[in-house]
Amino acid sequence: MEASFPRIGIAGAGAIGCTLAARLACSGRAVSLLARGATLEALRRDGVRLTDRQGSHCARVTASDRGAELGAQDLLFLCTKSHDLPALLPAIEPLLGADTLVVPVINGVPWWYFLGERGRFAGQHVEAVDPGGRLAARLAPPQLIGCVAFITVESPAPGVAVTSNPLRMVFGEPDNRPSERLERLRALIEAAGIEARASERIRDALWTKLIANLTSNPLSVISGATLEEVYSSPDLHELVCDLLHEGLLLAAAYGARVELDPPGFLARGAAMGAVRTSMLQDHARGRPLELAAIGDAVLELAAKLDIALPRSREIIALARFCSRRGRPR
Repeated sequence: MEASFPRIGIAGAGAIGCTLAARLACSGRAVSLLARGATLEALRRDGVRLTDRQGSHCARVTASDRGAELGAQDLLFLCTKSHDLPALLPAIEPLLGADTLVVPVINGVPWWYFLGERGRFAGQHVEAVDPGGRLAARLAPPQLIGCVAFITVESPAPGVAVTSNPLRMVFGEPDNRPSERLERLRALIEAAGIEARASERIRDALWTKLIANLTSNPLSVISGATLEEVYSSPDLHELVCDLLHEGLLLAAAYGARVELDPPGFLARGAAMGAVRTSMLQDHARGRPLELAAIGDAVLELAAKLDIALPRSREIIALARFCSRRGRPR
């Protein structure tokens, strides 16, 4: 099968963006990165650097803070924080050609959740992550493929990504239909050394990730716990189980098939080791938290079906309080 997408762009050079850029560049693909500030300087000086289970990698990429300098891409990965996406639209506009395939690699409920859906929710948008529906209006099928990234990675320095866990990504058309371009995308990522799967039920994988986010990210901000501690500490066990059951209830209400047994889920989470969630990393650096996508959007979906998530609501509120109070000293 032809491995097309000769022009590959990545908007956002954080931990996920650098991981993807390094893997693709090391597989021989030309990669353009939209970055800024110290990260842009590091990419131009040292290239993108990744340490993962397969070793240490360094690759040269084309980096710029001006989309017009990079030009229209055949494939564009959006690897920014979800709350940054609406403001990012003007910056990525020069990267979007008429046939550019856009793949959002983001946490939480995506703006495209209801795109391609039929029935009672057809035409709706998720206000918490897409105020006014701007993203759904500009970045919609057929220009869009859904993505769920199961990647735990940290960025200890600009342009650097470090992980000790497996890298896995799931892709799917928003309308759940198989497609030739979906398979080409899967093959591209697989060839880059990342486990990749094409799904005809992308929202199943999305709910699995949403539940993982819901049970770990806000709680990590409150407690300062790593993934290993969140999922193995006896002090947090009842709380995590409550969050897990609320997430499973909501997923089932939206028709998702989540193959997840609670003991196995907790064991796999604990096996991730002393990894800080992305939200805890942001909190430690005084950055805005992805509570809109990981918390508020989940509560918004629950409200659409009149489902109460009391434990989730409490933990999200506490995480927001911690964020407003400021980073730990």
